[in-house]
Amino acid sequence: MGARDAGSVGAGRRRRRRWENRAGWWGILRWSAGATAVALLLVTAAAGLLHGSAAALSALLGGGVVLVLSALTGATTALAWDHARELALPLAMGALVAKLALYAVLLAAVPPPSWAQVLPTAAGALVAVAVWQVVEVLVFARTRRAVYGP
Repeated sequence: MGARDAGSVGAGRRRRRRWENRAGWWGILRWSAGATAVALLLVTAAAGLLHGSAAALSALLGGGVVLVLSALTGATTALAWDHARELALPLAMGALVAKLALYAVLLAAVPPPSWAQVLPTAAGALVAVAVWQVVEVLVFARTRRAVYGP
């Protein structure tokens, strides 16, 4: 028996998989927010180095809005899962719709600051959305057994 099989020895002992998330929806939220924050800092730094401080602030603004609203959606799902699992899916979908509506309102009704630049703002938002979604799916795939399994 090799070291790889050692974790499966013993009745009832579950072998821990590498990168397994045992914190459920809160773990998904932490990983997604953390990875998005790191990616956003990298985009902000790149925008600042390439185009100056206004571009850096613009990237931070665009990605920051995505990060905050996505974190609120994730927290809503996690809280619903903890307190009323039968409401988790409807609340998650409602939070998603509310998030998209809030994005639309912010884009249409709130005038951008005079220093904001369109391309860095869009780049920050795009990177934040892409990283959040990819990490959320990957961590969810490593959480499924812990959330839905025995």
